[in-house]
Amino acid sequence: MKRTEFTKAGLVLIFLAVFSTSGFAGNDNTSPPGTSLPATQTQGEVAFLSGGIGEDESGAIKREATSWPLMLELAQAGTPRAEYISDVPVTISNESGKIVLDTVAEGPFLLVKLPPGKYSLDATYQSIKLYRQLDIQKGQHKKLTLVWSAVP
Repeated sequence: MKRTEFTKAGLVLIFLAVFSTSGFAGNDNTSPPGTSLPATQTQGEVAFLSGGIGEDESGAIKREATSWPLMLELAQAGTPRAEYISDVPVTISNESGKIVLDTVAEGPFLLVKLPPGKYSLDATYQSIKLYRQLDIQKGQHKKLTLVWSAVP
């Protein structure tokens, strides 16, 4: 009887030891330890990342945002407050009209590393296009919140 109890207890300890290691804990090795940031992508010379679905990823992006020249926050008006949205096509063009970023935001946040300069931004949600002019200055962080009207 004692041997059976010891075996069950031993199996439980082995099970806990094996499944509590990082290989089985659901960590993906594409992000630095302790972060939940989505992978940084590039188009030409522009680096960007998008996401913010879930509290971990949202918090990580908000903490990282000030080290990026531009942060977009995407929402739709609602009652009692606006709600975050995703799957928003975003296009940023430089002063010459050349498209420097053409992507679909995979979450309510889009961080973009743009060189200093003047840009135009188009973002479309539910067939409604919003347009903004941007002036990115060296060493500064700009947060732009885009809010689409509520659908009747």
